[in-house]
Amino acid sequence: MKLLISIFLTTLFTGAFAQQQGPADSIYLFTQDVRKINDAQQNGASLINSNTQNMSVVSLNYNIQQGHFRTSQTAESGHAVSLQSSGIKNLGRFKVAGYFNFERSWQDSLAWTLQGVPDQATPYYFAAGKAGPYERLNYNFGGLLTYGLIKDKLYLAAGADYFYNTASRSVDPRPSIQTFMFTINPQILYKTGHHVIGGEFILGYGKENNNVAYKNRQYGGQSQDYPDRINYLVIGYGTKKEVGASKLKRINHTTGFGLNYAFKDEHAYLNAGLNYKKENQDNTDGIDYSASSKKYGTFILNNYNARLLGGLKTALYQHQLQIFIQSQNGYDHNYSEYNGLSNYKYNHQSLAVYYSVLKNSVSLRKTEFGLNVSYDKVDKKDLASNISSVFSYIQPGVSGTFYNSFKDKSRLSMTLMPALRLPAGNQVNVLVINNVLANNIIYPDYTYWSSTAGVLNLNTKYMSSHLFKDINSGISLNAVYINSLKGGTNYQVSDFTPSKNRLDLTLSFNLYF
Repeated sequence: MKLLISIFLTTLFTGAFAQQQGPADSIYLFTQDVRKINDAQQNGASLINSNTQNMSVVSLNYNIQQGHFRTSQTAESGHAVSLQSSGIKNLGRFKVAGYFNFERSWQDSLAWTLQGVPDQATPYYFAAGKAGPYERLNYNFGGLLTYGLIKDKLYLAAGADYFYNTASRSVDPRPSIQTFMFTINPQILYKTGHHVIGGEFILGYGKENNNVAYKNRQYGGQSQDYPDRINYLVIGYGTKKEVGASKLKRINHTTGFGLNYAFKDEHAYLNAGLNYKKENQDNTDGIDYSASSKKYGTFILNNYNARLLGGLKTALYQHQLQIFIQSQNGYDHNYSEYNGLSNYKYNHQSLAVYYSVLKNSVSLRKTEFGLNVSYDKVDKKDLASNISSVFSYIQPGVSGTFYNSFKDKSRLSMTLMPALRLPAGNQVNVLVINNVLANNIIYPDYTYWSSTAGVLNLNTKYMSSHLFKDINSGISLNAVYINSLKGGTNYQVSDFTPSKNRLDLTLSFNLYF
């Protein structure tokens, strides 16, 4: 029923957008324009200051992933089908941005995690060594509505996001997982001249139920005769216990606040934002009656996020700079083993910077050049088991894009983005011998993160009004290929060692309104 309601809402949503005049496909052709649209759909300040009035896109996507160069808790292969729609609509004093995403995915050879939604931060989850196939279904929809309370001065805005996911697999141990999360985001904004500044609050609630069962009795006994069938409850980074058929219930509460700013004139624009979110995650044994429920632990995660998107237009060029920064720190209160004391520490920092310059031209062909760099660092510690690791890499790259407009008004873009991923200060500390989590998760992941790899991203778009009469449509292809150039340190304590390469490819059919 929820799925039918969601499909109805997105059909109504995109149908309303289709009433606009003029094609929107050209907006989605240029990379710089796409970044501005994506930013406008995320916060009220950017949406109010955006030149975009009416546009939408609907995409049907097919994705495949394949390759041995991966982390221990990533599937060897997988494929997915998804339907996505998003857009912006101006309705007098109202301006609305919305989106809908539906995906059905299948994964093969996924081991050492029985999670519903992959989460590298949490210390509480089920895990088993037996690799197996997964089926997942999720849909996510939401939007942002702004209203001019005092014309061109004072605005109110409200954002909402709903996410629902199911996951299961067909080999023992067999998890059946349902996850949902709902977030609201009220905002108040003030505009003066070319400037908009706004404040926001973030409130969220979510729940996940994970029920692990066994179909075959010989596996459910947690016998060492079948070590890969043992279901572990992970309660740290190296701490775990055997639980067999079991349940895990998770309740999430999110609170936060933020500031957003937007500036725009004839030659330049600047969108920026800062926000803080605190996530409180309670994990219990899943017994329906709260009086009998046993609390495993609470995980608290602090999120600090910053973003910037700026552009400058001159007579010859259009420059754009985009920056994302995230810092996370988390800790737990472990009631299962340590009477509520903190045993697990988590830290994560990431940075992504993109710069591009597009040459202005009246010809049918245009070129764009770009530079980019990303940095990622994850630090985990389990105090009781005396296990810790630091994984990090830096990835510099360049990009080149060719745009072409044909005489029949069809359009084509091709982007090539080569990059080099370099390890940056990886280390692992495991003082215990034969810890099953260290041998099968931590050591293989250390090999992955400490490898040097080449990355190649190819993105192609073709747009035309001639594929279907009076409808602007097109196809796009995005492929990311990563190849291990120099393998990382291999401790040879697991059957799995990251190596060779990996391909992530998405083919899309798009409709533009």
